[in-house]
Order: sequence, then C-alpha cells, then structure tokens
Amino acid sequence: MIANSLRCAALLGAIAITGACSAGGSGNGSTGSGGSGGAPTSSSSSSGSSSSSSSVSSSSNSSSSSSGEGGGPAMNSVSLLSLNLHCLRLDGTVYATNADRFSAIATLVASRDISAIALQEACERPGENALNELRTAIEKATSATWSSTWTFAHIAWEGTPDQADEGVGLLVKGALSDPKEMVLAVQGSLRRVATSAMLPAEWADIRLTSVHFEVFEEAARKMQAREVAVAALVDTDPGFGAIVAGDFNDIEGSATHAAFPSLGYLAADAGLDAAGIDHVMVHRAAKWRPVKAEKVFLGMEAVSDHPGIVVRFESAPGDPVTPTRISTLYTPAANQFLSIRGNMTPLTWDLGFPLHRSTNGTFAFISTEIKNDFEFKLLVNDQTWQTGANVMGKAGMDQSVAPTF
Repeated sequence: MIANSLRCAALLGAIAITGACSAGGSGNGSTGSGGSGGAPTSSSSSSGSSSSSSSVSSSSNSSSSSSGEGGGPAMNSVSLLSLNLHCLRLDGTVYATNADRFSAIATLVASRDISAIALQEACERPGENALNELRTAIEKATSATWSSTWTFAHIAWEGTPDQADEGVGLLVKGALSDPKEMVLAVQGSLRRVATSAMLPAEWADIRLTSVHFEVFEEAARKMQAREVAVAALVDTDPGFGAIVAGDFNDIEGSATHAAFPSLGYLAADAGLDAAGIDHVMVHRAAKWRPVKAEKVFLGMEAVSDHPGIVVRFESAPGDPVTPTRISTLYTPAANQFLSIRGNMTPLTWDLGFPLHRSTNGTFAFISTEIKNDFEFKLLVNDQTWQTGANVMGKAGMDQSVAPTF
C-alpha cells in the first residue's frame, strides 16, 4: 500500500492534526547554520561599512504608510469564512452526497452574509469539482454572482477510490481580481501552495490569501508561514491590506502561528479555540478590524473533518505604519530561495524570513515592525550566508542590497 494514500494524522504535542495525504514534492531548501566565512559577526556594533563583496544603497521613506488614508470602505462590515473541505470525502458528516453538504455550506454563507471564502482541500476529479459545485450552490442561495480562483497543490488519496487533485482556492461574492499563485519555497512531505486575489471594492483594497501548510514537518511548516506572511505584505505594499486564512496545521502560540503577529498581523480568531489549527490573520494596517469570530459546522452540522471559522470585520482606519524594505536584484537559481536574518525583532540570527519576488522583479522583505536600526544578512535556502560583514539596516528605510555568496 502506498503510504501517502493513508489519511494524514500527526500529533503536535497532544493535539491531533489531520488532513488529506498524498504524493508531494520534495523540499527545496532547509534551515541551517551559516556557511563558511559568511556567518554574522558577533559584534552588534559594526561600523556599517560593507565589504567589497557586497554593496547596499538606501533611501528614506517619505512618510509612514497608513491604510487609514484615502477612500473609506463601501460597507461598515464584511464577513469571511475559512474552511477545509476534506477533499470530496463525506466521512465525519451526516451528508449522503457532496451536493447535500455544499448546500448546507451555501445556506450558512447566505445567513451570515459572507462575501469571501478561503478554501483548503478543495478537490476535483473527473465528473466532480468541489469549487465549481460549491459556487453554484452559493449563487443559488445568495442570488448573487460569485467568482473563484484555485491553485493545484498535489494529488490527494493517491491510489485509492478517493484520488483527486487537491488545491487551495478562493470564492468571492462579485469579481475578484489579480489572482496569484505561489509554490512555497520550503516543502515537506506534501507539495504546498498558496493562492491569493484582490477582493471586490466593498472590501476596501484587501488581498485575501488561502493557505494549507505542511502537516508532518514542523520546520517546513514554520518556514511556509514566514514566507506567506512576507509575501502578503510585499503584494499589498504600501497599504498592507492583507488577510491570510486557512489550515495552518498548528495551534495558536506555535512558531507557525507566531510568524504572522511578528510581522504586524492581528489574529482575528484569537482565543477562539486553543486546539484549533485553522486561523485568520489580518494586518494591523488594513482598513478592517475583526469584531467577532465563531466556529461553525460543529457536531451534527459538520460538513468536513474541520470546523469552519467565520470572522466579521468592521471598517477601521487601520494603524499608521512605517515599513522597512530590503530588496535585491540577485536572482537565486531554480529551486532555491533567498531569506533574511538579522539582530532586530522580528529578525533573528537563528532562522530567516524568505524573500518574495515583487512586481518589479526584485526579491523583497518588508516589515512594519522594525523600530530601530539593525544588522542583517541574506542567505540562499536559509543556509548559505552572504559573504562579508553584516549589512547595516536603517529602520523605516528602503535599502537595495547586492550580495555575494
């Protein structure tokens, strides 16, 4: 029997973590100590001059980025649902068909006036497409037109009658725009991806990302969270209207979860379920504040092996923030990635944050939470250090780095 055909079941401490299992991609990189000659210098009082093997230029941001400036939202409140669909399986529910459980989901979407949905384990196979069938049911229940985007992750339940193509997706009332998909740089036992899109005008410049992180390997899961947390900021710069929702396969307070608050995200589902592994994050600069979070599809109403999370947001000016931006034109080789480590929170010398390719082609890191000047280095695969002295970083500045490795 193929091991990856079995249902995933992993223990995180005393918490059972479950999800679809399938054949996935292998890891592209791993965390580790610095390479020969490139590890950070021990002193935190470096003079700031870079060695001849790397160069850095910087410019000051003219003002703080405040999402409260500009036009206000078209509504006072909006609601979001995050739900792992458990592929096309019915076990754990009272429903005899997928059409029945999709109808139940649609009924709740209509009753809660939900206008955006982040989906995980959204599967398709010949004759069945969960995203399309759910969209049809929701359009019928809401008498509105919905749009969707979907990104393939891996084959689920491979070699069994339940085999299907699994992915993450978004369902949005109205028209979503600028869909993007991302294959995560650090892979574990399963190939993992993220998908995102801009939401309609009523959401006031929000980009929603749906994620499903690694289940078995904690190190990969933690790096995936760090990568998505950075990517969502780079993709929403300068307003930082970012919401990330989905199956984190980790609990509140874990290193996976903590990657988001460290970069200025608010946990919209904070305190909802100490053992829960599904979460919703919104950046503090966004024009919305979570005012109510609830678990849905519980007990006899279950539509999956995961509960859903519904978050209602109310319009707010958002916190004024001052971004620190680090970018480079250096392009890593295929199946490699760049990361950044440093000596000022949220950066550490122990583990990096993957950089994300921006719209202008550079690889970038953005933080709204760096308060003081700092030192940093870039790494390849978070393993091979940039050579030369530590680079001196300026809080609230834009800096371009030309590293050598």
